[in-house]
Amino acid sequence: MTQASEHQLSVREKVGYGFGDLASNMFWQMFSIFIAKYYTDVFLLSAATMGTMLLVTRMGDAVIDPVIGAIADRTRTRWGFFRPYLLWMAIPMAVTAVATFTVPNLQGTAKVVYAYVTLSLMMVAYSAINIPYSALLGVLTPDSKQRTSASGYRFVMALLPVFVIVNTAMPMAHYFGGSDTSPRGWQMTMLIYSVIAVIFYWACFALTQERVHPELSQKTSLKNDVKDLLANRPWLVLCAVGIAALTFNNIRGTVTIFYFENVVPGGKDWFGPVMTTGAVAFIVGVMLTPALSKRFGKRNFYMVSMSVTALLTAAFYFVPSDNLALVWGANTLINLCAAPTAPLVWAMYADTADYAEWKNGRRATGLVFSAASFAQKLGWAVGGAGAGWLLSFYGYQANAAQSAQTIDGIVKMMSLIPAVGAALAVAALWFYELDEKTVDTMASELAIRRAQAPAPSAMPSPDSTASPEPDQEYASPPNSTASTLEPDELPTPSMQTAMPSTSLPPSMSRSPDGSTSNRFHFHGLEGQGLPASPSQAEPALSSAARAALSLEFRQALHQGVHGLCFSPYTEGQAPGARISAPQIRQRLEIIRPHTQWIRSFSCTDGHEQTPRIAHELGLKTLVGAWLGSNKAINEREIEGLIAVARAGHADLVAVGNEVLLRKDMSEDELLATIERVKEALPGVPVGYVDAYYLFEQHPRITAACDVILSNCYPFWEGCPREQAVAYMQDMWQRTQAVAGGKRVIISETGWPDQGSAFHGARPSQDGAMRYFLDTQQWAKQANVDVFYFAAFDEAWKVGQEGDVGAFWGLWNKDGKLKFEE
Repeated sequence: MTQASEHQLSVREKVGYGFGDLASNMFWQMFSIFIAKYYTDVFLLSAATMGTMLLVTRMGDAVIDPVIGAIADRTRTRWGFFRPYLLWMAIPMAVTAVATFTVPNLQGTAKVVYAYVTLSLMMVAYSAINIPYSALLGVLTPDSKQRTSASGYRFVMALLPVFVIVNTAMPMAHYFGGSDTSPRGWQMTMLIYSVIAVIFYWACFALTQERVHPELSQKTSLKNDVKDLLANRPWLVLCAVGIAALTFNNIRGTVTIFYFENVVPGGKDWFGPVMTTGAVAFIVGVMLTPALSKRFGKRNFYMVSMSVTALLTAAFYFVPSDNLALVWGANTLINLCAAPTAPLVWAMYADTADYAEWKNGRRATGLVFSAASFAQKLGWAVGGAGAGWLLSFYGYQANAAQSAQTIDGIVKMMSLIPAVGAALAVAALWFYELDEKTVDTMASELAIRRAQAPAPSAMPSPDSTASPEPDQEYASPPNSTASTLEPDELPTPSMQTAMPSTSLPPSMSRSPDGSTSNRFHFHGLEGQGLPASPSQAEPALSSAARAALSLEFRQALHQGVHGLCFSPYTEGQAPGARISAPQIRQRLEIIRPHTQWIRSFSCTDGHEQTPRIAHELGLKTLVGAWLGSNKAINEREIEGLIAVARAGHADLVAVGNEVLLRKDMSEDELLATIERVKEALPGVPVGYVDAYYLFEQHPRITAACDVILSNCYPFWEGCPREQAVAYMQDMWQRTQAVAGGKRVIISETGWPDQGSAFHGARPSQDGAMRYFLDTQQWAKQANVDVFYFAAFDEAWKVGQEGDVGAFWGLWNKDGKLKFEE
């Protein structure tokens, strides 16, 4: 079975997932459509008291939501994290709903207290079942498009209760109680709806399964989860969208029954058919959502849908209330246009759960969805309370003829006022940054991590694996494989496959020749910040297969590569040693037949001779100046670089290497240095070298460069060798996407042939040869210039990168070609 088929949801499971919202909406639609009428006309609370109660109880419920989500994230059962709540909470939900729609034989304050208590309990029960249900979407499948599809089924199912409730609630209340304001009639009606809901909750439980699990080594901490959540900008944007959209939806939804009973002549008899038609239009809109969101993207499609909805809703103010056909048609059109926003926003919430895992290496789906529910309920609270207060402000009187002022106010609540909320939702979503390309990138990178993680054969306790604490903060990209991890959040070994896409493990930074030096340290890990895993080579090839692979490697090298990263150090030398011209020439003579270009890293300590000697040997040069935090050394490097280029020995120049990654210079300082070199060297292309994702994060640097020099190391992201070239291609494509049409060169990539494994990435001679061959084949096919790292092994790096650091060369430390049989 392919990975795609494993992630595919059957129609049966999508329908089963939809059953959960069908059940929830047996309650929700009753609350949304009739709660204001019930409390004012049946329970006999004043509109103002009802509005205040809705605000207080819903705000309290909203505060509880994140707690429920955090509890759900830590629930471990054989059924999963979230499904069990469909089983456990169905009966409490039904009981509290019936109690809410029961009018007690009480008066005055006691009656109001009863209303507060029962509504509060009902809302807590609703949260306890609906938050895990919503979070279930995020773990049904890791495939974002499948989640969007399942979300579509969900919201189609969610609209089915509308048909039932708008056409049967008041007739049933009348049947059981003798009038549509009978307390017993509403109690019996809610009882019947509750029994139906319990059946569908349990059906949802039976027909779904959870497929996405946190890594077993993930340490879950509520503090860290909340911290991740508040740093999750896409989620924060969606919260603002949800508050605005629910305010729009709830004010209009609450007042609709009042509009038809008090504004439209004979409208009470037409309320059910009009709402039914609106529900049909909503379902049609939801069914069109997967295809249209795939075509235009979730964010863009939401903005268009809600913008049109805002305009149509505002225009509704001018629709004559005595023209039933026009009222009917306008309401139907508004429902059609608003429909896509519901499944889209929840599908985007699922994407933000992926974003949190992608960025931080931790998944807290329940907290993401519960906190999203908090925002939704905040909008619901504001909308519901606003509706009650506005009805009171405009002078609404229960079971009486309404004044002209009240009627005009009800019309505004159906049109101009909710249109403002819809417009605010559009404005908020403008700042949402997860486009479809980013979502696809997250999905592919998370798939790699999950493939490397232990299978969740049993649900561990949340704290079963401790996470090592770092000494210092490690900076990583918000849009990379992972992102900024605070000092108390650095990952466990299994999480380090999610570390930022840098050319180094997170504990290291490069020295002037492209080597590394420790800057960070992980407690509890051996080898200067490296994982303490022993070398585990790929399965050995047969002698014949190994000989064939070795021959293919040598043939490819003989045909020549575009470029090699060149460091002239020999045994016993390290950065700081003075390098002689004969040594540089001797090393360059070895590689000259096999490459067109060489890349150097420094213009001091003798390295400034490398470009001249390379030109004498017929090689082109990418000449680098090593920049760090020492301004005096930086000045020497820049002066050396300019001198080399003015002497005609630089075909390309690189102003610094991974300076932003190491935070050795600010963006402004680096930008000024690049501009200085460009001004000094007209006609010479000037670039800057860094990990690929930093060109996304620093558009001013990208814009300043004539050529983009991107370091791409799948090995240091823990990517298995079999997937590494595809992973490297994605790194290059992400750089190209922000390059603005400029030339993008892979300035470093490679694979070690010996040493300790880095999670899923395992050094081996066979793997090193295969990575080299695959890289060269792709580079030629795609016409991409690649500087392979590195020309020679450097034994001194063992002290910096661990044992793996000494084995990146195509030639060994003595200058002998490797992999020869």
